[in-house]
Amino acid sequence: MAAIPAHRRPHYAPAERMNILELRAAQGWSLERTARTFLVAPGTISSWLRRIDERGPDALVQLHEPVNKFPDFVGYLVRRLKSLCPTMGKAKIAETLARAGLHLGVTTVGRMLAAKPCPASPPRTVESDRKPRVVTAKRPNPVWHVDLTVVSIGGGFWVPWLPLALPQYWPYCWWVTLIIDHFSRRVMGVAVFRRPPSSEPGGFGSLGLPEGGATRYGA
Repeated sequence: MAAIPAHRRPHYAPAERMNILELRAAQGWSLERTARTFLVAPGTISSWLRRIDERGPDALVQLHEPVNKFPDFVGYLVRRLKSLCPTMGKAKIAETLARAGLHLGVTTVGRMLAAKPCPASPPRTVESDRKPRVVTAKRPNPVWHVDLTVVSIGGGFWVPWLPLALPQYWPYCWWVTLIIDHFSRRVMGVAVFRRPPSSEPGGFGSLGLPEGGATRYGA
């Protein structure tokens, strides 16, 4: 930037000029030190200081947002008054709020009525803040995957009439369980059940034979 002629350098935005003046006041810099740091002329910094009280969109130095900006709940209150009392105009709403101690201009009320309300953010939950758990296996056997699949047979789940299309047990379907090692992808065991297995002893938990019988294959 120092190699570029001063009249060809990019101009600072109004909000950036205010930030420079705030930094100068906080650090106690002189005009020369501030101008040397930000590659402008000392007269430029002096001009900013003289015009710091200007107002409006064409002001040379501006804040990021107006200091008299009302919080969002004021706009919500104005819109609620309008929705509950549709006959109230902008002046009447301003007068009503003034009696409550909140002084708003008529144009400010009109701008709040024309503005679209911000969509409400969904409530945060503890589950949404948690990072997804990643299962990692560094050697065979510590982590196994178990999959349970229903395989229809004998017309089960394939006929449109009742009751053959409803029961999820033999002779309409088999319940097939497959266990695979996470690290080696080796099939550790396969079992076929006549009825939905459970985690009770002798059921799905131990790959034993549940009520109704099952066929088990080990790897």
